Amino acid sequence: MKFVKVHTAKDLTISVILIAVGIALFFVNKGLGVTIAVCGIFLLLFYKSGYRCEGSGIVLSKKAFDVARSCRQPLLDFLEGKEAEPEISAPAEGGVIRIEVYFSKDAEIAYVQLYDFSDYTYQKATEIVELKGDKARKLIAKL
Repeated sequence: MKFVKVHTAKDLTISVILIAVGIALFFVNKGLGVTIAVCGIFLLLFYKSGYRCEGSGIVLSKKAFDVARSCRQPLLDFLEGKEAEPEISAPAEGGVIRIEVYFSKDAEIAYVQLYDFSDYTYQKATEIVELKGDKARKLIAKL
């Protein structure tokens, strides 16, 4: 499964507003107007804060963070489909694991992958797991 960066509605709105403000300011102060319009164009070309799974039309958000190692087994059980409650708590002593979640609250879908921290690098603990419906909603609520 591969995720590509895409524009969100928020990205496009900010870019268009900056371009419009730049054009309006051009008539007041040419240098400032051109600078702001160019910034808006660069944002439009390069800034993409959303993600899309190849083959899907749903725009996803991404969250990635470290959690306490004690949450590893409950998260693994939850991802395997067992009746377990996912636990997500701040890291403390005893190590960390990393969780990456691509999700959409509206579509009630989430893609999750866990990593173990070992030898100063993150190593895959699971492949990307797709969650839909209630399971996705339950995990998204914990983020």
